[in-house]
Amino acid sequence: MKANAALAKIRANALGSSMINRRVFLGSVAAVGAAATTAGARTDDPRSGALSGKIYFKTDPRYEALREAATFNARKPNRFPNAIVLATEQADVIAAVNLASQRGWQVSVRSGGHSWTGSHTRDHAIQINLARMQEISIDAQAKIAKISPSVSGNTLNKKLREEYGLFTPSAHGVNVGMGGFMMCGGHGWNSRQFGLGCENLLALDLVTADGKLIHASETENSDYLWAARGSGPGFFGAATRYYVRLHERPPVTKSSGVLYPLDQLEPALNWFIDALPSFPRNLEVVFIVTTRDGTPAITLAGTCLGASDQEVEATLAVMDTCPNLNTAISKWSNRDRVVPVDVQQPTEIQPTGARFAVDNIWTNASAAQLIPHLRELWAQMPTSTCSLFLQAWGPVRALPDMAYSVQANLYIALNGTYYDPADDVRVAQWVLAGARRMDSISAGAQMNDENMQSRPARYLSPEAARRLEAMHRQHDPKRRFPGFLSA
Repeated sequence: MKANAALAKIRANALGSSMINRRVFLGSVAAVGAAATTAGARTDDPRSGALSGKIYFKTDPRYEALREAATFNARKPNRFPNAIVLATEQADVIAAVNLASQRGWQVSVRSGGHSWTGSHTRDHAIQINLARMQEISIDAQAKIAKISPSVSGNTLNKKLREEYGLFTPSAHGVNVGMGGFMMCGGHGWNSRQFGLGCENLLALDLVTADGKLIHASETENSDYLWAARGSGPGFFGAATRYYVRLHERPPVTKSSGVLYPLDQLEPALNWFIDALPSFPRNLEVVFIVTTRDGTPAITLAGTCLGASDQEVEATLAVMDTCPNLNTAISKWSNRDRVVPVDVQQPTEIQPTGARFAVDNIWTNASAAQLIPHLRELWAQMPTSTCSLFLQAWGPVRALPDMAYSVQANLYIALNGTYYDPADDVRVAQWVLAGARRMDSISAGAQMNDENMQSRPARYLSPEAARRLEAMHRQHDPKRRFPGFLSA
């Protein structure tokens, strides 16, 4: 009840300040509505109306540069929206949705652009790019942030860290928008302790398929909040503002780990899988197979966020039990860290400027079941910049009632990272074939790294998938928002 009261107060302040003025809102809707009722007439030009200077059609000189810039992946999608809107306020989102309705187009929304498949770029649609909307408003007492979906996790957490001593889970990568991160699930920094990104989404403001600006919470328009917590590109609205739960920032963050040669794959993986159930919730342990300085290697690293040096170092002591330390290429202990980082690191496995093909599975498989798959994936790895990323997630806990509904003890991502367009096909085939071979040990897949256009998988539980589809049909019967990008 206390959290709901705080949320209501913050929302009221938003309505009175940064949310669009009611008169402007009604005027915008009326103007677009009047245009829409002109019996199919196209005499209205959005470039001279509500979206003046903010909308770009295929014939505009800047269109292609904007289309490409909307996607982080250098392998751009071969899809071309009818128009691109660079929104700066909620009124622009309303106008864009109404324009799409008038012209019989669909609507896609881009927050940070880190979808590997570019699911925010669709044919026969208007793309609403939220990059220019960068609201961050913090209520430190209520521990709630009011943000635009396009705000990056590292930008938000830097402000929380430096000005308030607060924290919220955000992506491991740099400059990933909170929009896609949270709505696809949100497995980020300290999510095992503070919850998934979507669990920290308390409420949101959004524009519906019929162009209405509404607020969604657990007590108001609750279908939209349920769906926003995990449906990702399947969401049937355009989110414009999030209300995000904040936490006291753990004052100490340290990392310990080992860099092994590849011939230690079996003992290192056995240790990782056997130790996984014992990892405390504030310890994040990853197992990465990649190339370091031209040599195949395994990074086995743990990062802990805690209240004191003593607590964190005691937690990280488990990393000292890693096997065969005498064979390690290098080892580090209790290294101070700041997470999330503000700039891309030299060891980043998904660097800016690269091309990507990515797929993933959730699994509860044993080390003995996994080792043959990892060996084959490594043997067939098409470029030296590709990698395998394994993250300890379990022991899994019960989830609240929300669209997000699939998890397992271990997450595995196949990261096809490369630079030459000539490698597009073979890298994509390596990722796809590897994921398909692991179908027999898969418990599903994670929406944040979805590849559903190439490989349909269990991203939602059957019950959640049915419920989401029923909601979509109810709230968006004309399919203004297209839903998942399928084959």
